[in-house]
Amino acid sequence: MCFQANNKSVASLIIIFFLMIYAKMTFADITTSNVTFAEAVQAVKDKDYQHAVNLFELQAFAAQHDAQYNLALLLKSGKGRPQNYQQALFWAWSAYLGGIEPAKELSDELKKLLPEDSLKMTRENVVDILQDQINAGDRSALMELALFYREVAEQPNFEEAYMWYSIASAFLIDGAISERDEAASSIEPKSIVELQDRAGKIFEKLSPIK
Repeated sequence: MCFQANNKSVASLIIIFFLMIYAKMTFADITTSNVTFAEAVQAVKDKDYQHAVNLFELQAFAAQHDAQYNLALLLKSGKGRPQNYQQALFWAWSAYLGGIEPAKELSDELKKLLPEDSLKMTRENVVDILQDQINAGDRSALMELALFYREVAEQPNFEEAYMWYSIASAFLIDGAISERDEAASSIEPKSIVELQDRAGKIFEKLSPIK
């Protein structure tokens, strides 16, 4: 009897310990925590898909790209939430722009399942979110927006890609200079001056943000 009581006491202390940890975690900690992501992955393994979707979605909105990809997979398959190809494509594109390579194949599959008006709306939503992130000081979103114009836009827009890569280059973001120069090779020289002027004005607005 004493042994069982001790076990219960230890278990209670462990529960209390973890509750104290979670109580000290801020909302930002939860949305970016590896613990939260691991819990979502385990929920998938346990076939508790609704819990997995909720956790992945929490992190997806915090620009956690691996969570965005997993959320897209669940929304495509209709596990834990009714199937929603448009939302799945939004998160698949977001994940790909954030560097998750398998998300490109998933995006291509989802594009075939949606009408043109849904594709247009989803592209607009992706741009809006990235613009909001940039205005909030997330400089990594500069590279993502540039890649959007190069690969996700309905037609490659090297002018817009060049401009956003130029801004990212000014902030010394890794890889931005080579991408900027590659985009420039696909642009008419007469357009460069206007694009550089636009990039300079946007950079001045963003540069005070830390």
